[in-house]
Amino acid sequence: MWSYSSLMAVLAPVIAAVLLYQLDSFDPAPLPTHELSRKPTVFPLQNSRMLQGAEMVGVGQLSGPEDFAYDSESRVIYTGCLDGWVKRVTVNESSADVVVENLVNTGGRPLGLVLGHNNEVIVADGDKGLIKITKDGEIDLLTDEAEGVKFKLTDGVDVAENGVLYFTDASSKYRFEEVIWDALEGRPYGRFMSYDPSTQQTKVLVRDLYFPNGVAISPDQSFVVFCETHL
Repeated sequence: MWSYSSLMAVLAPVIAAVLLYQLDSFDPAPLPTHELSRKPTVFPLQNSRMLQGAEMVGVGQLSGPEDFAYDSESRVIYTGCLDGWVKRVTVNESSADVVVENLVNTGGRPLGLVLGHNNEVIVADGDKGLIKITKDGEIDLLTDEAEGVKFKLTDGVDVAENGVLYFTDASSKYRFEEVIWDALEGRPYGRFMSYDPSTQQTKVLVRDLYFPNGVAISPDQSFVVFCETHL
């Protein structure tokens, strides 16, 4: 005979799994087997010696830096780390003389960064949304939803010459710490958007994307490139 405690020890995980399955609509897409038969595309390195002589910066002081923004006038690098800190890295002649300072902690996961036209730091924060860090270290929320749908994983950002911000929300369903489920489900929950600071309007430009992240505006301002992660 099983004791009550032994029976519950076996049934509790099963009940929890059933409840979780019912509450969370995990809906994996069919495996695209036709993609697996393709030969991988290989691109030669533009310059195989590009990293020769490169030096590591901020070793042991920067935890999981995701992206960076460089201020050429002050020779300062801004980067967002896994612990929520946006760091200010002052570059000197040698990597041994580099100075790493805490700028501000967003309370989330800072991912994409770009310098605004007034040298403010614009951050695509995976947890908070699109935010601005002022010169005084204040955090201003710019936008965290579009068309009534909250961002779950704000990821990449770039700024155009007219001040408009182009950015991605990689998933409207899964957060940063749940990204493995987005990959396993393989559904297009991402969006590519713009935010105009002059009107404070957020527009969805492209929807139904597979985990869009990095964003880059062309030098002549004629187009924007963003990348998707999944197949």
